[in-house]
Parts: sequence; structure tokens; C-alpha cells
Amino acid sequence: MNTAIVLILILGVSIFIHELGHYLAARVQGVRVPAFSIGFGPPLLRMRWAGTEWRLSLIPLGGYAEIEGMAPDFTPEGKPIPPHHGFAGLALPGKVLILVGGVIMNLLLAWFLMAWVYTAQGIPKPVETHAQVISVVEGSLAQEIGLRPGDLIVAIDGQPLQHYTDLNEVKSRTGPHTLTVERQGKTIEIRFVWDGTRDKLGVRYGPEVVYERPGFVRAFATAVDTSLRFLPEMLRSFSRGLAGLLVGSPSNELVGPVGIVNLAGEAARAGLMAVVQLAALINLSLAVFNLLPIPGLDGGRLLLVFLNAVSGGRIRPEHEALINFIGFVFLILLMVLVTFQDVQRLFGS
Repeated sequence: MNTAIVLILILGVSIFIHELGHYLAARVQGVRVPAFSIGFGPPLLRMRWAGTEWRLSLIPLGGYAEIEGMAPDFTPEGKPIPPHHGFAGLALPGKVLILVGGVIMNLLLAWFLMAWVYTAQGIPKPVETHAQVISVVEGSLAQEIGLRPGDLIVAIDGQPLQHYTDLNEVKSRTGPHTLTVERQGKTIEIRFVWDGTRDKLGVRYGPEVVYERPGFVRAFATAVDTSLRFLPEMLRSFSRGLAGLLVGSPSNELVGPVGIVNLAGEAARAGLMAVVQLAALINLSLAVFNLLPIPGLDGGRLLLVFLNAVSGGRIRPEHEALINFIGFVFLILLMVLVTFQDVQRLFGS
């Protein structure tokens, strides 16, 4: 598969779905959306449909749905006029629905894509009574006795493993041992002597992983459960990566445009399922990133909406616009820093 096509498809669909979430949440409440754009800057293509101007714009680094009443109007002298219609005229739940609409759509798309992978490849299920060899250390005892990656150790000295970590018990008993190993559909026995002079057997192992192919409903439920358990770690990862950038200690936990191009290339070479998995991960990442309480992001706007509700509407429109502008500048700076980090990583600096 072509890297450029993969990248355009994943990012284009992910951005479109996110903005479509805002659009639908607004329209279902009767709020107009004058413009909907994939990309920023001057429009390259445009069309009018259902009261909205649909645009494909020059800079493909995001998109927007221009929702009526979200930004203040201005007098001929340039003074802001607080809006009282559209978004501004909604109660708090209606505003929240519009602001989280994009995140909800990204999550739904991610769950659908994950369910597709699960139905095609199966759901991984560890079998903890078998120890599967992952790798063998060069020059180790494990290599000398003939263990290979992929071997399945099912018994030690004729006793079936109760747990894959039982393999550690070999080191506690000196003398002859026999490993019962399943290899490529055959059962073999490997005999060796542990004399206690070495620290390790020299093998990295884990539980055997088998794959169950579920129906779509179970696959979708598993996708929801897996992602919800994974989301807190993604939030921590974003926070660590962001903190590292700000203090000059970059990490691998934030990836920018250059890094995404690299990931898209790897996925394109690996095949369709790898592309689907990358698309699911990007949509999960978009959902989490947009919920961060940074002005300019959905999470930042949510925070301002809640603060305005608590304070009785004391945040003036010009102050809110300034806060969002500062947040936008911060996001541009963050994009530049992450891109610089990507380039450093690419060239091994």
C-alpha cells in the first residue's frame, strides 16, 4: 500500500469524523453551522449543502466546524458583542454535547476499527499454564540445550506447569531436568543439567497467547473495554510527553506529523490490518488529546463553559477569545517542538 494514500485516508477520515461529531451535535439541537472545513487557511474546494459551506482547505493540520453563537459578533468599531443565539443560547448540557461530539465520534470510529481487527484476527487470550519462549539469549544455557523462540514449555520434570512463571523453579533445584516442549505441532523432551553456576537460563518467556474469533457484538464490547482501560495510560503518556517537551527532555510518548508519516509507512508495508490498527490508535489519541484542558482544544472550551456556568457568565467574550488565541499559539508551538523531536528521532540525534 502507498504511504501517502494511507496517511491521507487515516488523517482525512479521522479529522472529518471528529468535526462531523460537532456538526451533528449542533444540528440536532437546531444550531446552524455556517462552515465545515477539512484543513485550515484558504479553501481549495467548496460547496454549499444543507445551509453549510463545506470546504477543503490548504493546510491539512486539522479542521473546524463553525458553529453559530460560539464566537462573539463585533460592532463596526470592532467591539465584541456577546452572542445570545445558537450555541450561546443553549443550556449547559447542550453546549457540552456539542463540545464532546467530536470526541464521541472518534471513539466510536476507533471501537469499530478495533472490532474489525478482532473479528478478522481474533481476541488475544493468555494461557497462563504454558510458557512460550519469546527470545533466547546468545551463548546462554537455553541456546545450548536447543530452546527456540516460539517453543511452548508445558511441563517440567513430567509435572504440568500450573503457571508459566513455574519455569523459574528450575534455578532453585540443581541437577538433571527435563522440559516437555511443543514445537510446530510435535512434542519433544529437552534434557539438561542445572549446576547452579549461572544466574539465568537465558530465555525470555511469557504466557502462551491464543486467539479467539468472536462475533462483531462481542468484538465491539471488547474494543470498548480495552480502550477504556487503556485511556488513563494514554492520558498519563500525553502528560509525561508534554512535560518532557516543556522542560527540554523529549520522549517517545508524543508523535508529530513526521512521526505519523513514519508510522503510516510501516503500517502500509505491513498490510491492511496494520493500517486499520493505526487508524484506531490515531482516533483514540485524537479523542484523548482533544479532552486535555488546554485552551483551543475541546477540553479547554469545556473548562471555560463550566467556569462560565459556575461564575454566572462573568467571563467576558473578549477574554474568552484571548484565552483561546493563547491556547492556539501554544498548540502551534507544541506542533513545532514535536516535529523537531520527530526529525531528531528520525536522524538518530
